[in-house]
Amino acid sequence: MRKFILHLICILLTLAAAPADERKTVKLEFSSLLPGHDTLSLTLEEWCREIEKRTEGQVKINFYPGGILTPASQTFDSVITGIADIGFGPTGFTPGRFPLTEVMEQPLGIESAYMMTLLANDFFRTFKPKEFKQVKVLFLLSASPGLLHTRRPVRGLEDLKGLKVRCLGGTAARMLSTLGAIPVVISTGDTYDALRKGIVDGVVAAWDSLETLKWGEILHYTTVSYAAAISSPGFVVMNQARWDNLYPQHQAIFEDISVEYAEKLSKLWDEKDRRTIKKWAAIGHESIFLSPEEEARWKRAVQPLYQIYINEKSSQGLPAFEALKYCRAWVQKSLLRQ
Repeated sequence: MRKFILHLICILLTLAAAPADERKTVKLEFSSLLPGHDTLSLTLEEWCREIEKRTEGQVKINFYPGGILTPASQTFDSVITGIADIGFGPTGFTPGRFPLTEVMEQPLGIESAYMMTLLANDFFRTFKPKEFKQVKVLFLLSASPGLLHTRRPVRGLEDLKGLKVRCLGGTAARMLSTLGAIPVVISTGDTYDALRKGIVDGVVAAWDSLETLKWGEILHYTTVSYAAAISSPGFVVMNQARWDNLYPQHQAIFEDISVEYAEKLSKLWDEKDRRTIKKWAAIGHESIFLSPEEEARWKRAVQPLYQIYINEKSSQGLPAFEALKYCRAWVQKSLLRQ
């Protein structure tokens, strides 16, 4: 028995001392909706390389941008089924799929990607929404709130009457209807042609879409109303079985790097917005800031959305009232600290 134990100890010591390249290498596939040339895609690739570096090559991640591995609307389910091991996409692409998390699609007054990303991760840690139970959430990452970009200027609620505005449906469609516009649900890939042909008069989207998706070539006005701006939290999630099979020390590396890059990527997104605003303003794009009185009108107009959310999600047995209260208080505290 003693010889057996000594022999077992020798085997374990040998394995522990084995060079990294002799140990099993884990290979993972990462699907993202963002175009490959986008700076955020390049930084997500950097996240992959950093994990490979810190695991001494024992975890390698192949990054597939532009939805070439899985379409954006199918990314989350593709991670559940194992078609992709890791996926990045917005919750807003699949209305109803993330019911409690939809609280962050409400008009909360958020002004930046950094602020939205902080809220999303704090919210997830606090409420642990059941809609994410089938995956490992690495981190949540969000663009800045969606503003109204249009062909013709919108300076008041009256200018929205009859305006056809592209959105992804869900809360965005409700908000547009509440403000008096006509929501039109069109996929991101088809939106440029819809704008060019005059099928829609504008979009609700983050600032950087004017540059990344070239919508600024057609849309020459942006109405800046954060009181009526909505967000769609993004997710970076991993197949649960693949996560469970990682060594504990590698899981810790994923956790640490994910915290770092959630902040890094959100700040980068805000920097993209600033560059976009500067570039398009230089060639005549106009940012329209509402008067305090008009902003108050927009804020009052979207108030019913809160009760709609509470009624709808509470009927599903979700803590909707608590979730909305948490988010509104979080935003208020954050704005006071600025």
